[in-house]
Amino acid sequence: MKHESITKESQEVAALYALGALSQHEARAFDVHLRDGCPVCDLELKQFNEVVGLLGTSVEPAAPSGYVRDLLAVRIQREVSETHRPATTVIPFPGQPGIAHAPVKARSTPSRSWLPWAVAAAFLVAFAFSFAAWRTTRSTLQAEVDQTRGSAAAVLSENAELKEQLAETVQINSVLSSSSSRVLQLAGPEPAPGLSATVYWDVLGSRWIVAANLPPAPEGKVYQLWFVTAEAKISAGLIRPDRLGHGFATLPFPTDIGPITATAITLEPEGGSEQPTTPILLIANA
Repeated sequence: MKHESITKESQEVAALYALGALSQHEARAFDVHLRDGCPVCDLELKQFNEVVGLLGTSVEPAAPSGYVRDLLAVRIQREVSETHRPATTVIPFPGQPGIAHAPVKARSTPSRSWLPWAVAAAFLVAFAFSFAAWRTTRSTLQAEVDQTRGSAAAVLSENAELKEQLAETVQINSVLSSSSSRVLQLAGPEPAPGLSATVYWDVLGSRWIVAANLPPAPEGKVYQLWFVTAEAKISAGLIRPDRLGHGFATLPFPTDIGPITATAITLEPEGGSEQPTTPILLIANA
């Protein structure tokens, strides 16, 4: 069965396989599992193989202490003496002088040289699991860092929006503080929730500051503001709302078009039109 993600069991089997600590049956079963194509276990085994390969070079060599050297010398001397112990002589039974008996060798005590390897294997398994835990912790920390970065980006975006709102407020107040200011409140021919716009007209400064609440324009469309005179409808400029539907624009007011009777907003093809091509969304008399 292929694994969809890393499990504690798959990590343990891969670590023991890399250390050569699995039984023959378990090792063969893991080989079959890898041949069947399990990318999760294959990646785990490669990483544990790298860890095992680095263990031999990751520690500086150190000279053994005098106690260890003496203990090793005694151990070697004991094993040599047991290996070369003279054969025990067998006394023949009386009355059977012609029967020769082969000497019986003393049974030597099994060597316990496998103990250091078992200790080393246990250490490697512990190190492998420590490495896996470190990697999991590192992934968790990375996720927390990414989340913190996302939160910081959101805060910066909010700060940028607040700065824009402050700049808009300053411009609107500069118009309202003028003795020649006018305010045109646009509304729909019929009630339209979510649609509104206000024009702050600096008459002496010949400029319009437009603040609008409009839904996102459909693909390939844009909102367009119009100066409406008795003879014509003249484009004042385009309004592009942000992701929250807030539109803001500072537009020059031409001095050569004569008096206006109204201002209006329509939805036009991208880039704007020379004349309105759709019904009026918002309008205000001037």
